Amino acid sequence: MPQLADGYARIRSWLGFLFFTPFLFAQSTFIFAQDEWQNIEQDWLYEVLPMADSFSEKQGTPPVYQAYRSNGASSNELIGYVFTTPDLPPEEVGYSGPIDLLVGMDLSGVITGLKVLYYLESYKHVRGDFIVDSGFPDQFIGKSIADEFRMRVDIDGISRATISSWALARGLRNATRRIAMAYLPGSSFVIEANAEIQALQKLQNQAWEDYLANGFVKEFSAPIAGESSLDFSLAYMGHYRLGELLIGASDYSNSDRTASEMIEDGHMLLLGLGGNTPRLQQMRLAVIQDNVVYPNRGDRVVFAGTAREGKIAGHARFAIAMFMHPEIDINRPFSVVYDTSETRGEFSEHVGVEYQVPPDVLTLITGSPVTEENPMIQILFFVVLLLLGLVLFLLNIPRMKAAFNQSNF
Repeated sequence: MPQLADGYARIRSWLGFLFFTPFLFAQSTFIFAQDEWQNIEQDWLYEVLPMADSFSEKQGTPPVYQAYRSNGASSNELIGYVFTTPDLPPEEVGYSGPIDLLVGMDLSGVITGLKVLYYLESYKHVRGDFIVDSGFPDQFIGKSIADEFRMRVDIDGISRATISSWALARGLRNATRRIAMAYLPGSSFVIEANAEIQALQKLQNQAWEDYLANGFVKEFSAPIAGESSLDFSLAYMGHYRLGELLIGASDYSNSDRTASEMIEDGHMLLLGLGGNTPRLQQMRLAVIQDNVVYPNRGDRVVFAGTAREGKIAGHARFAIAMFMHPEIDINRPFSVVYDTSETRGEFSEHVGVEYQVPPDVLTLITGSPVTEENPMIQILFFVVLLLLGLVLFLLNIPRMKAAFNQSNF
């Protein structure tokens, strides 16, 4: 009987080995693949930045591989950088997780190549390596980091994988811009980004109450018969820096991703909602400019979070992002209204508020540097003009005397 028991034990041991070995192999393969960005092969560097002759070790903050072109026996010219997106957290998340990339970028901020290192998406089990096989990453090569990488606008997505497409595009855009801010201080993108940051600084230093006082945020209420009113807080949010400031990076990213699946154009407005929010009817919203009513469509409004992050925190119950009709000129005043007519969509009766995008915000959108008026400079300018006029008068005194003497004769 002991021998029989030992035999059963050996059989169970072998069965356990046969059962768990594939599992352990799969797990080790999974872990290796997941950490592939930490084990970059030299050939991959040349794959994403083919103009280089050599690369440094990974170094710097954030970490990069410096790419060099040989100019002779002892001279190397820096021509770009290679980096991995997991080194630049937080990463944008796809359907099931982040998509790890190896990226090459030259000194002018142009993407020279990218390689998908790892991703785990449900589609992958039935479609294989659908991101790489689709050729989707190839369209980013040659693009400037100043581009928006917006789905259906300057980027074609992958069929039936919108979330994965968006995550790769947005993750790539954010990572390359962070590298540029760290290593390309003289690039056109960084110069423009610094102008945007300068334009945003005043808004960052202000509170929600300041926004209400200076008109960046406007409020109005829509009466609901026999019930409490529906309250709105309105602000322009048509720039990612504004979105992150107003509702937080996570909520803005989620709302922008949802919008990228439905909306191709139009400026984004933030509507913070309070009061009788269950009575909101999106089709009663509209924008009016030059007496033309642009009714909202259902596919031009997306959920923008629970108003727990950003400047809006504590000032609304939740937020939505409404995309205006593309014909609206944001350089001129417009009104946002809520239809209170008995029949929805008539807009014969409505409540709302006129809105003008503040100059500082327009500066942020256009990327032009902020120039604040300095009273001392204005005074100096007028003093110089006055002195110049005085000098011209003194120089003309002899001529005026001669003309006067001739007139006396």
